[in-house]
Amino acid sequence: MKLTLATNEEINMLHSKFKKFNTDLLEEPRKVYPFLGIMDVFNRVLTEEEANELLGRSHNLKYGSKFVSTFTNLFHMEENEVYVHVYKKGFIQNKKVFKFILASLNRAEASLFRKLFSTSKGVYKIGDVEALIFLAKLSVNELHFSNFFFPSLETVVIGNYELCFPVYSKTKEGFEKCREIIERNGLFIRE
Repeated sequence: MKLTLATNEEINMLHSKFKKFNTDLLEEPRKVYPFLGIMDVFNRVLTEEEANELLGRSHNLKYGSKFVSTFTNLFHMEENEVYVHVYKKGFIQNKKVFKFILASLNRAEASLFRKLFSTSKGVYKIGDVEALIFLAKLSVNELHFSNFFFPSLETVVIGNYELCFPVYSKTKEGFEKCREIIERNGLFIRE
């Protein structure tokens, strides 16, 4: 798996394009990203009753591969220029959660996960599909969420619960290209 810390030049490029790496914490994302949507299995917001019936571990197992496939297609479209922000602040202190995640991973994945948390820096360049799939599955399986940056699309995809991943884009073109790939993989983008 190829996952390397972003260089200072890459971080500067990403910062000039996206302004913040912890995009998931933006209170008013529309001020930065005029095109917003939610990548989801459903084309509408579920009622509370439907959510109770349909969502949960089996939901993620059933549909997770569609999300991984979407990330893989976006990765190939980006010509391997995909970055990820792995949120670390305060996380490493929670040893129980860290151990639970490690126990949920195979040996190679656990080793990579430990390496991710061996430094305080959190922006990485994803160098191959295997690393991308590993990080996407962490979000899909709700083990650890990350923000995925697609510079040429000027778009960020944010890992989130219940397979409802926010998609923030600075351009209509980037947003529509994402929508095309998302729909090609049998998912929806709710606006």
